[in-house]
Amino acid sequence: MALSNAERQRRYRQNLKLRASPDGAGEQARTAAERAVQALWAFHQRPGPGGIDWAAIDGCATLAEYRSELERSPGNLIQAARAFLPDFAGLTGEEAHAVAVIIEISDALRLAPRRRLHPSVEG
Repeated sequence: MALSNAERQRRYRQNLKLRASPDGAGEQARTAAERAVQALWAFHQRPGPGGIDWAAIDGCATLAEYRSELERSPGNLIQAARAFLPDFAGLTGEEAHAVAVIIEISDALRLAPRRRLHPSVEG
C-alpha cells in the first residue's frame, strides 16, 4: 500500500528530528562507520604498494573477510582510518570524507581536541 503524501512528510519530519537529537547519534555513528568501511574497502580494491594486490598483502579477498578483520578489535577501524592521516593520500574525496568523519567521531568520544583536517575533506 502506497503512503499518502502527508504520511511521507510526517515520516520525513520524524527522521529529521531524530537526526537532530542526541537520540539519533548512535544510528548516525553506525551509518558513518558503514560509510568508512565501504571507503576503506574501495581503497583496498585498488593495487597496493608496487602494484601488489591488497588481498595478497593482508589476506582479505572479500568485503566480509575485511569487515571481520576490522571487527576483530574495537580499535581496528579507527587505526585503519588514521593510517590515512594527514593528507588522506590514495582516497577519493568522498572516501576521504567518510574516513575523516570516523576520525572526528573517535576524537570526540576520546574528548580529544578537534583536529584540523586536510582541506580536501573538510566540508
